[in-house]
Amino acid sequence: METCRCEVLNVLSGPVAQDYLTGHLAAERTDGLGRQVHTCPYTEVEWVADRSPEGYADEVLVLRRVPR
Repeated sequence: METCRCEVLNVLSGPVAQDYLTGHLAAERTDGLGRQVHTCPYTEVEWVADRSPEGYADEVLVLRRVPR
């Protein structure tokens, strides 16, 4: 299990994002843009998963914390 850093991080990318996603977050729903929204089981912080967003290499996973 990953250490919870949901209250201090804003963005994760690449292998670190993939590890955090699979080891810590739970899939919750899909947003209006078709992106998967994941939730921290401890803090209820939501994260949006985006694959290959502008400015990143092909097939890079980027997790962005959803503002509360």
